[in-house]
Amino acid sequence: MAEDALGTARGFSVSHQRNVLEIDFEGVITASAFLTIQPNNPALRSLYLHASPLLQINNVTLSSPTATEPLLPTPASFTLVNPFQPLPTREPPIDIRSHPEIKRKTWAATGERDEGELSISVSGGWVRLIESQIMGGQGTTQVGFAPIHVQIDYQLVLGGSVVEGIVFRRPGDGGDEYQIPHMFLSPTTYDAARIWTPCVDSLWERCTWELEFIVPRYLEGGDSTSDDAACPVMVISSGELMEQITHPHDPHKVIFYYLQTNPTSVQHISFAAGPFELHCVSGEESHKPILAFCLPGDVDMLKHSTAFLPRVMAFGTELGSYPFTDFKTVFVNNPRLECSTSATLAIVSSNLLHPPTIIEQAMEIRQVLSLALIQQWIGINIIQRTFADTWIVNGLALYIQGQFIRHLLGNNEYRFRLKKDIDRCVQLDQGSRWPLCVPGILDPPDASTTAFINLKAPLVLHILDRHLAKTGTSLGLSQVIPRVFVAALSDDLVGNTLTTQYFIRQCRKVSGLDLQSFQDQWIFGSGCPRLAIRTNFIKKKFLVEFTVTQTQPASDALNGISDKQKKVAVWKRPTQFFEGSLTVRIHEADGAPFEHLVDIKTNQRTFPLPFNTKYKRTRRSGHIAARFNKMQDAINNEDDEDEAQLQAADRAGTFAYPPWEDEAERRRWKVAEWGEEQADQVLSEAGGYEWIRIDPDCEWLAAVDFVEKPWCWISQLQGDRDVIAQLEAINRMRVYPSPVVASELARTVLVKNYYYRVRMEAARALAAYNISECDYIGYFLVMKLFQTLYCHRPVDPDVEVPDLDCRPLPNDFSNLPDYFVKKSLLAAMADLRDPSTRTVWRNVRTTLLEVLRLNDNAGNSWSDSYYLAALITAIGNAFTMGAGNQNSLDETEKEAEQTLLKNAMGNVDRAMTMDRLVPSYHNLVTKAGLQSHIKSVLAGQRTNDLRLLLSYTREGNFEPIRLVAFDGLLLCKPPGRSAALDKYLLEVIKTDFSLTIRRHVARSLSESILIALALGDIPGAVPQPAIVDVNNDTDQAREQRSEKQDNDIVKALRKDYAKKMDAKQLIQDSLIEHFVMPDPEVRLALLKVAEIIASSTSEPLPGNLITIQTPTVETPALMTPKIRLSMGSADIKPDSQGYGFPVMDNAPLAPTPVKIVLNQNAVSNHSSKKKDKVPRQQRRGLTDTDFKAITIALDKVLQHKTSLFFRQPVDPVRDAAPDYLTVIKQPMDLSTVRAKLDNGMYATRQEFVADIRLIIANCYTYNVAPTSPVRKAGEAFEKVFDSIWMKTEHTLSSSAASARREATTSSSDVRSVVMLPPSRYVEAVSVTKPTAVKLKVKPPKNVTIDTTVHVPPMAPPPIPLAKKAAPPPSPDRPPVPPFTAESSREKPNKKRKSPVKNSRNDLDDILGAEIDAIEGRPVKDSFDELLEPLPKPSKKIKLAPSRQSPEKTLDSRSSSTPAPPPVDLKPVIKSLPNPVTKKAKSKTPGDYISVSPAPPQRASPSLSTISKEVGASPLIPIEAYPTHPQPPPDLPPTTENNGSIKMKRAKALLAALLKEPSSIIFVRPVDPIADGCPTYLDEIKHPMDFGTIGKKLDQKKYRSLGQFARDVELVFANCRQFNPPGEITACADAVEAVYWREWPKVTSTKMTNDEKKAMISLLNQTLKNPLSEWFRLPVNPVALGIPEYFDIIPEDDARDLSLIKAKMDKGQYQSAKQVDEDVELMLENARVFNGDGPVVDAANVLGKWWQSQRSKME
Repeated sequence: MAEDALGTARGFSVSHQRNVLEIDFEGVITASAFLTIQPNNPALRSLYLHASPLLQINNVTLSSPTATEPLLPTPASFTLVNPFQPLPTREPPIDIRSHPEIKRKTWAATGERDEGELSISVSGGWVRLIESQIMGGQGTTQVGFAPIHVQIDYQLVLGGSVVEGIVFRRPGDGGDEYQIPHMFLSPTTYDAARIWTPCVDSLWERCTWELEFIVPRYLEGGDSTSDDAACPVMVISSGELMEQITHPHDPHKVIFYYLQTNPTSVQHISFAAGPFELHCVSGEESHKPILAFCLPGDVDMLKHSTAFLPRVMAFGTELGSYPFTDFKTVFVNNPRLECSTSATLAIVSSNLLHPPTIIEQAMEIRQVLSLALIQQWIGINIIQRTFADTWIVNGLALYIQGQFIRHLLGNNEYRFRLKKDIDRCVQLDQGSRWPLCVPGILDPPDASTTAFINLKAPLVLHILDRHLAKTGTSLGLSQVIPRVFVAALSDDLVGNTLTTQYFIRQCRKVSGLDLQSFQDQWIFGSGCPRLAIRTNFIKKKFLVEFTVTQTQPASDALNGISDKQKKVAVWKRPTQFFEGSLTVRIHEADGAPFEHLVDIKTNQRTFPLPFNTKYKRTRRSGHIAARFNKMQDAINNEDDEDEAQLQAADRAGTFAYPPWEDEAERRRWKVAEWGEEQADQVLSEAGGYEWIRIDPDCEWLAAVDFVEKPWCWISQLQGDRDVIAQLEAINRMRVYPSPVVASELARTVLVKNYYYRVRMEAARALAAYNISECDYIGYFLVMKLFQTLYCHRPVDPDVEVPDLDCRPLPNDFSNLPDYFVKKSLLAAMADLRDPSTRTVWRNVRTTLLEVLRLNDNAGNSWSDSYYLAALITAIGNAFTMGAGNQNSLDETEKEAEQTLLKNAMGNVDRAMTMDRLVPSYHNLVTKAGLQSHIKSVLAGQRTNDLRLLLSYTREGNFEPIRLVAFDGLLLCKPPGRSAALDKYLLEVIKTDFSLTIRRHVARSLSESILIALALGDIPGAVPQPAIVDVNNDTDQAREQRSEKQDNDIVKALRKDYAKKMDAKQLIQDSLIEHFVMPDPEVRLALLKVAEIIASSTSEPLPGNLITIQTPTVETPALMTPKIRLSMGSADIKPDSQGYGFPVMDNAPLAPTPVKIVLNQNAVSNHSSKKKDKVPRQQRRGLTDTDFKAITIALDKVLQHKTSLFFRQPVDPVRDAAPDYLTVIKQPMDLSTVRAKLDNGMYATRQEFVADIRLIIANCYTYNVAPTSPVRKAGEAFEKVFDSIWMKTEHTLSSSAASARREATTSSSDVRSVVMLPPSRYVEAVSVTKPTAVKLKVKPPKNVTIDTTVHVPPMAPPPIPLAKKAAPPPSPDRPPVPPFTAESSREKPNKKRKSPVKNSRNDLDDILGAEIDAIEGRPVKDSFDELLEPLPKPSKKIKLAPSRQSPEKTLDSRSSSTPAPPPVDLKPVIKSLPNPVTKKAKSKTPGDYISVSPAPPQRASPSLSTISKEVGASPLIPIEAYPTHPQPPPDLPPTTENNGSIKMKRAKALLAALLKEPSSIIFVRPVDPIADGCPTYLDEIKHPMDFGTIGKKLDQKKYRSLGQFARDVELVFANCRQFNPPGEITACADAVEAVYWREWPKVTSTKMTNDEKKAMISLLNQTLKNPLSEWFRLPVNPVALGIPEYFDIIPEDDARDLSLIKAKMDKGQYQSAKQVDEDVELMLENARVFNGDGPVVDAANVLGKWWQSQRSKME
């Protein structure tokens, strides 16, 4: 789980947090945080918490109040760092071209910040093990880590500063003198919680919370005696309000106490404080209290805006119980986000509140607040397991919200939004987007990715719901979602974290569907398909040929990009092909729908769809169709189709417009009819369908290209009541420039039975018919519709368009559909262009101005703010469209146009002035006027005077107005055009009171530059047209040409800005200054600007470092192998540390070489004998035993009958498998295996086994059906081979073990080291060879020294006087790795002595580590060699002890004075008795356990010093082997054990090792820095620890017991290799003894008691399983009428479940394999006797079920 992994990496977790905060509304918070830390790593030395550098931490106190041995509160050492330090001052200086370096420093500092800014030392005994009583355990105890209580006293002083995460609103801030003081949390980034409290700022670190808030009882100026002036302060927080009391020491303050019992992340904790007013929203429909809070004066709007919330609560509780105690929503002024959702609380912008007169805002607030409440179930209580699972959490919340919208606003609204979202998703997901789920993603999705996930995820869930519902066995997601909610409440959902796999698994359980293909296409793949549909009605066959062609734009996009871009794009996993069922609904001649399902499995296919209706001609719907139906009746009046006529009349009447039945009215509206040619086409479709719906239930996210006749779309618009069908018809009808289609669209606007959004779409579509092909019918119809519906009746109804009198009626918005249609007609009017001038028709512009001038809202009960904004927007669009195309006008026309334009500007300015005096709702009129003003400036109609826009950018204006004004400034004057403007904008980014404004302006800087580039305002950036020869064009040439063009554009842009030094200098100063500012969004936005306008320079290399030169001694590559010799005698003095290292006296060396015989029994024969010829079969190194084993096994397999299908290669023609080589990429058969063996192509027997496994895998891959005879043969063949090879492996292991025993008991002369007597040694030294051994000094090695000041370790925690049982240890004793107190007392190290006091520093430690690395034996890099055992020497060499005392030796090593001159050494050789050599565990014969040597004593003279004393004669290094316990002789094979891993037994062994107190140092990886061993990873090439082993077990990375044992033994080998004999290696010995004791239990074939219980439970489950009905009782041949049963199945081989259960109960099974064999025999009997049929099918299914259950047991 995510939080477990993070907690393990940190070394601790937080189980509870309590915060006490005293809030001062001047911007100060004084607080204390109490964290209960639960360690989970014994090596924990520091607590790294997240805390903003703005926090002023005054004190940190640690305590551990346990029941036994409590630790009292103690001040702790702590450090609070700010990763974002000022950029260094250096040469060359950092400037704007250093943006790569600044970006690198930004990411580095961000990573350091994620690790934690606050470090608290817990060294000195705070991390300890204690015994505690187990709840309900009847006195039993358990050992665990003692919790640590951390108290942090801090203060946050903001004043007027603007920071991320927290907001203080004070009078005068932002230019608002009437601001009501209040504060709230408003996080916009994932790491914003650390601003108000030290914490673990992670979504997955969840704990319980206590929150105490101390606030003034009243705001300044309030008085409890005066109700009018009193402003009582309230605090609304996450959790449940437990009490509200007066402060015990200050009656003018109040304490609010909240408790959150559900474990919650700090990112889901929020609060707000201020003089809020309360409204209880809970109603009868609500199951939990719902409370709403707002600032004074907004209560009436609050009541109206939140009245729907009880319905949301009631809807949610139908899916699952509400997980918290209540729900609160607080409305505050100008938060950073419109809505911030936390546990039980939503902090919402007060801009969403609206009075009853506002129409549009009612829909928006319902959407926002409903999602906030639904997220309490999914999003707060249930969170994603990883960032890759974000889509399922967000998608479920939005899907449930969509269902509530359907419940609240109706199915038409839901279907309309669904269709619009699908179209938008298909348009976006064309190859540039990532899949919904990207496993392994580490970073949270950015804003753009989150927006796309929120769009696509609910659509994918909708598709999934339709898939599940169509199975007939479920009701879709309505059964899955309650299961998830119940699992979260019942703790079945681990940590309340939801994963994609868990959700899909629940869907599979509910429906029984295999959703693998669905996941790959829609969840783990990207892109949306495009379906091209073509239909053909065949009269003779009475069927419709339905052709589907699928293309994948996302996949095709890869072909059009460069190879460099393709390497990145391929990771977006575009789906290569979408398969599934496509629903086709054919509305036949009588309008009756018939559904057909077509399976899309290829890119193109034609499906014959049967036609059910037998009518001879089509009965089309609607008024126009009815006219042609009459023509058909006149031709074929003998047909009696009364029923069809009634059905057509019913459909036509639903969406009929009666006034058009009058011919005069039709003439006034210019209603068009089909001409003779179209009428002939309609009549020629005798018996055809009316229309066809493709995917009516929206089960595909696809773009459908379906070409049909226009009358089919008209029939669909008139006859289908589905909103999506009507939208599709309107969108398809746009492409037909026909007056008939335009007339139908106008009728749709007039008919009020259509859903109002469909009418709006039809009104906007009419603008497309303002073309000459339609005689500008669209222009006429739009103006006619507006006049008819919303204007006074004209005097002359037959007047033409230019003379239409459009005097608007007074506003009346009581009919909401008509209100929205009116706004759509206004927008459509702005799209009506005069083709001669490309401007909007003059009459249209005049009408819009007249509507604005005559707007009358006096008698309207609704606000016209949104209406006026839409009208001003239409005017702005109408006058700016085609503004530059007036050159063809004469002077009179131009003057008239100027007069009209001036009139329009005056009207808009007048409306804005009125809005300043009488503000509209949210200043919507001013916002629309500013946008129109900006369009006019860009169109050249106004001068580029920025004074108006600048006035609206000032603080104090409404924030959305300021955003529009800043956009206008940057569009009209991009950066670099005005130095004063650039300075102003950068000053806004730095000092503006609104963080939203700061970020918006910073992002807009780069966007405005790119917009100017796209518009061609950058000279030289637009490539000049040129002729390109594409005849011999290649992909590489196109790629190079495109890259060159991009580079030229970038160079031109940077060249242009190279001239604008002032702008670059301003951006440079701002970028460097903002590097230390707390907002990362502004920093990254400025970095983007720098990347665009400036080239980059390479970052200089680091400066001078403090280094130490240490020589490195290197031996030549070709050299006699070094033999490590144990040294020990009475002459050796123990060193000062008590490790037993020899300390040599300063005796001169005798000039006699050492002669060493490695094997005295070996025959010294140097004759040039030819090597024995290697057999051909073993030319790759195959051993004799492996060759024999393979040969025997292969012969047995070939002789067995089950190998019949696998003896020869598969012939696609002979074996009727034409696609075999397409499916199987690596064919293999037994004859090929025999050929590879004969030709010596196998190096090990494992390669042979891999080929056999490949044969079986190919069989299973190609033969998928369980009933396939070849697959059955493959299953039988696999069992036979497994049986043969298991016996083979057992034989080989036994042989190896016996060989090792023989080698152990044989003469100890093998691999023994024989030393000559001392006299020979002295003689041999005089005959030295200078070239035998060479000493080479490497160049000086640089070692970086950290010169920062280290905080000294804190003192050990104080223990109460009653608990002090023993005096503290002597301070002279060096620090020892901490164990439990019990283990320290039980295992004292008697050999170790306390060293003398000396002064050591970090420099000494690093020097010592480097000397150890120089003098130590080179470590083998190979992983196999690391565990390779070496023999122990039979004799030891002792050197005379040094004349110096140990104390002097130690002092000389640690002091900073120069070392004394070298002294002469005289080796003393003594013969020692041969130690008894024990057999190594599980090794090949002759191998022994390898023990790494201890580093040489640092006080001894170096090799270079010794060589100087001897002259030119080098010495062979003498190294010592320590001794350690050997494994018992009867220990089963360990690393050579090829048996399959047994997870439970392996975990039990690991648990037994961890219970040993000495294992505490092996539970986590070694940290070279934290553990003080900087050269560890240089010497230990393959680190290993028990924690890593446990993770590998959980991840199922072990395939055999040998692999598991290899890692366990590697832990001990690494310990002995790096550490000298002493307490550390003694710990390894103790844990290894436990390992030897427990290993036989792991390898034993007998079942343990737990395994027996599990097996009995499995047998009981099998008996209850419906699949076992045939196998529960013995076969009775007489009762079943099968007397020949025992003739086929021997009676001794008869098996059934009752017999197996009885044998299990009697203990007749020793191993689980025996049970499996009997179960398989029972099933095989059924297959053999029955051959085929239901019994065999049940046997196969039951066999698979048994295997799956057994694999779970293992």
